[in-house]
Amino acid sequence: MEKPIISTRSGEPEARIALCKCKEAKGNIYGVRFQRADGGWKYTWAFEMKESSAKREGYDNTQIMGNIYPDDNYPGCPYCGTRYFVVCGNCQHLNCNINTGETFTCDWCGNTGTLGGFGGDGIASGGDRG
Repeated sequence: MEKPIISTRSGEPEARIALCKCKEAKGNIYGVRFQRADGGWKYTWAFEMKESSAKREGYDNTQIMGNIYPDDNYPGCPYCGTRYFVVCGNCQHLNCNINTGETFTCDWCGNTGTLGGFGGDGIASGGDRG
């Protein structure tokens, strides 16, 4: 179900909100606004969010297919400031990418793996899977 599409006036681009977890903020979640653009989705804005609010707004059901990339003005994570994500290969959820090593552990499902390139296979948002 792709309920969390932001209502737009005629002529405005399609946008969705996805959730991300920040390891530096002990797994706190935040919302990331994605806007459809040039063959993918650019992330344009981020804001702190409580898990209960995310569920109420339906942001825990967002799915985005395609490449993702930052807008030039994207402010980054409201907790740690990073502008980049790791998309878990197991649950497809977003995590802040402040990692300097080659391995990463997902804050959503606990999966650990080697970091690699994102092929645009899709991201998911919300509810713990694991």
